Amino acid sequence: MPLKEENSVQSVERVLSILEYLAEEKKSCRITEIANAVNLHKSTVHRLLKTLMNKGYIEKEIDSDKYLLGTKVLFLASAVLDRMDVRNIARAYIEKLSEKVNEVIHLSILDGDEAVYIDKVEGLRHGSVRMNSQIGKRVPLYCTAMGKILISKFNNEEIINILKNKEMKKHTNNTITNIDDFIKEIIDVRKNGYAVDEMECEEGIRCIAAPIYDRKGDITASISVSGPVFYITEEKLPYIKKELLNTAKEISKQLGYLKNY
Repeated sequence: MPLKEENSVQSVERVLSILEYLAEEKKSCRITEIANAVNLHKSTVHRLLKTLMNKGYIEKEIDSDKYLLGTKVLFLASAVLDRMDVRNIARAYIEKLSEKVNEVIHLSILDGDEAVYIDKVEGLRHGSVRMNSQIGKRVPLYCTAMGKILISKFNNEEIINILKNKEMKKHTNNTITNIDDFIKEIIDVRKNGYAVDEMECEEGIRCIAAPIYDRKGDITASISVSGPVFYITEEKLPYIKKELLNTAKEISKQLGYLKNY
């Protein structure tokens, strides 16, 4: 590792140690206390605290030389809490949806340039057909219905930047591996309000997904119905789509999204 990169990583580790210490203490602390706790020289701690103060992550008490966590930390915490809230709120709804359509339901969020399953409800037939998915699994955005939903919130240029350095691996004969073709697909997803994976990620598996919106109107998660094509047939798709969209709408309402679809 080059020296400059090593120093950068070391600085990040030191900053995180300071933030974690102040979070654990739950009170304001002097530089000496912080330095002793994180095993750093006072001058180093002072420099790092100054940077954190400039960014709003640390505040200094007006009438003392003590430091405490700043309100900017709440911005980071709220993003995590929002993602956790959607799982808790959605659980009862995706269980009910699974009972109605009798298929596997996934709830996913965007994490970097991949989608991550944060919840899953098996259909009643799960014993006969087992899907290759589990909570915490990361999957590509370009070949999954829920991935298409999650990436659709970005504009076309942003999508190109996300995918240009990613290998669009061909998982099946139906996988879209060209960025221009994928952009056309996303334009249809935005227009239709849902996305379909026609055996693009796994052979024989069809999936349809819908967006879940937060109170600000941003796509915060995706909900999907997945199953073998001999269960999720063309004839059943309209009913499944209707139930899926209704469920996504109800979850979005619970998250504070009031706009009609």
